[in-house]
Parts: sequence; structure tokens; C-alpha cells
Amino acid sequence: MEDRDNREGAQPEHETAPASGGPTDLGSSSAIGKRLKAYYDDVASEPIPDRFLSLLDALDAVESAAKTPKED
Repeated sequence: MEDRDNREGAQPEHETAPASGGPTDLGSSSAIGKRLKAYYDDVASEPIPDRFLSLLDALDAVESAAKTPKED
């Protein structure tokens, strides 16, 4: 039986070298991309707080008032 620690040139299983000559895939198909997308999807599906909605409504009202010509 062969001792794992004494093998020459052996790499641990968790340390794999990237494929030679090819670019590193960091797009949506990579493991990092998939995890980030899953996290973003969870956050994006959360309901918007009422306080935030009321602030957006107030901003819309101020912008609408600024755009309409004032009659004196």
C-alpha cells in the first residue's frame, strides 16, 4: 500500500491546477457566479419595506411638483 504523503508530485485533491491555455471562467456559469446569482435572487425577491415605498412616493411627488409650471 502506498503512502499518500510520500508520493512525488502529488497534489491534494482540493488543489487542482487550472486547465492550461484556457481563460479562467468567472462568468455566470462559474461556481462563484452561481452562488452570487442565488444570493441576489433571494435578496431581490424580498418585499420592499413600506417606509422605503413612502420615501419613493414622496420623491415622485416632489419631482412632479418641480416639473409643473407654477402659476402666480
